Amino acid sequence: MVSFSQMQSSNTRIIEVLPAGLVAVFVGGTSGIGETTMKQLAKNTVEPRIYLVGRSREAATRIVAELHDLNPAGEYHFIQADVSLLHAVDWVCREIQAREPVVNLLFLTPGVVSTSQGSDTIESLYYPTAVTYYSRIRFIVNLLPLLQKASHLRRVVTVFGAGKESLLDGDDFPLFPGRYHQAGPLQTTDHGSLSTMMTLALESLALEAPNISFVHSFPGFVKGSSTNSSPKTGGVIRAVFKVVGALPLFEAGERHLFLATSARFPARDGVHSRIPTAGVGLGKGVSVARGTDARDGSGVYSVNFDGESVAFKVQDTLQQLRDRDMVRRVWQHTIKEFTRVTGSAFV
Repeated sequence: MVSFSQMQSSNTRIIEVLPAGLVAVFVGGTSGIGETTMKQLAKNTVEPRIYLVGRSREAATRIVAELHDLNPAGEYHFIQADVSLLHAVDWVCREIQAREPVVNLLFLTPGVVSTSQGSDTIESLYYPTAVTYYSRIRFIVNLLPLLQKASHLRRVVTVFGAGKESLLDGDDFPLFPGRYHQAGPLQTTDHGSLSTMMTLALESLALEAPNISFVHSFPGFVKGSSTNSSPKTGGVIRAVFKVVGALPLFEAGERHLFLATSARFPARDGVHSRIPTAGVGLGKGVSVARGTDARDGSGVYSVNFDGESVAFKVQDTLQQLRDRDMVRRVWQHTIKEFTRVTGSAFV
């Protein structure tokens, strides 16, 4: 286990190791873990350029002012969008592509608005699934070329349900549009199925982009967070939890900054590299993390709030899925839905 003090020590070295002008995109960053991690990044970097994507202009105005207070030398841009819609995701990505030649960090925490649960979007995707899976993967696919061009840190962090993966029926994905009409929303938004889709999609992406590291985290319960992961409701929901032993929100931010910047989580082709794309160098007592394929430094990491791999809990399940060619089948399904909705696999 990586201690909180070890994480803090790593975070304090970001300013020494990583160059000025890091570009970070936070999707769903107008509250909760996204907001607090973004503030930690601003505080610990030199002249960062941060893009905040979310619904609430009121919240964004407050957050941007607070970011300027934390680091007046940074640039902070709010892009207002309903990211449950893939067309909106594409528009946001085009805006970023027009402004930036590279992206160093893509941090994904979009949550489900409770009043929209049980409905589908105008793009015929079940709303919780659109936000927690399709939207996130679309952001990654669209921004992958900018991430690959970065000369330093190249990382994707998605905060959701690491370690909750379960078996999928490849002949009848529980996430297909319209399935909830037959099976009911609880089955459609099954936390394990969504987590499995996420992890398998990241494994497919790592094959396509071996110079990028992908971290899937499970944050547990966080005091005051509006994006907590709940297996009973099947995903990320908007609520405030008061749970004994829950992490303070600021601590969750520092922990996720470590996940976003530490060389503990190198890209698939960078485990033996000393170049700064891997992130902040390992401190005393910290080693390279084990990937979802049970190999150290293999590029895709399923971790909990203390940065430890939780893939071992579901290793047999994940291997069964790989043996059934589910990495490829999940990816084919995802691209099919992207093309159905938007007319293209990416923008």
